Amino acid sequence: MKKKKGFVFVETLVVVAVLTASLLMLYSTYNAVIQKEKTRIKYNDSVYLYRTYYIEKFFRNFRLDVVASKLNNTDANRLLILSGFGCTGDLFMNEEDNIGLCEILLQDLHVTNLYLAYNDLSRLQTCDNQIGICEALVQVNSPMADYLKTIGGAGKSGYRIIVEYSENKDGTRCEGESCQFYYATISLGDLL
Repeated sequence: MKKKKGFVFVETLVVVAVLTASLLMLYSTYNAVIQKEKTRIKYNDSVYLYRTYYIEKFFRNFRLDVVASKLNNTDANRLLILSGFGCTGDLFMNEEDNIGLCEILLQDLHVTNLYLAYNDLSRLQTCDNQIGICEALVQVNSPMADYLKTIGGAGKSGYRIIVEYSENKDGTRCEGESCQFYYATISLGDLL
């Protein structure tokens, strides 16, 4: 009876190669799932949607039509998609109490930027240059530009509010380079 030592060695190599390939595929799939989950948490998470809803209800009582008119009066050749707004005097008709309340609200909810935009942002999904409609992406930071490309809304009329939040990993307000940015948007319908 002859011993088949070579066959066992080759069989072991094949099994190790199959296991290695399987583990590499499993790792790449796992890594992709983790990246998608990190993105999902930063975009339209329920906590930030609730905060955005609260902000929308607050500003709905004031003059969002003034901000919307700024969107409508922009130069047609350089279509401004976003209009940043906040606790300004023209929005609150220079009432100091409301301006102070607004500033406290935005600070307590960790709002970094607040935008009013057209509801249909689907044109931004195909932006690869920085002219025309795509100039809106140059006006904001890179994470916000990535978020704007995910919104869509093709065929919807009206406006939407988009809020950028910045927090530390422990959930406290953050200002600076090490911040985590979170984004949420709510459709407002027609304001005018």
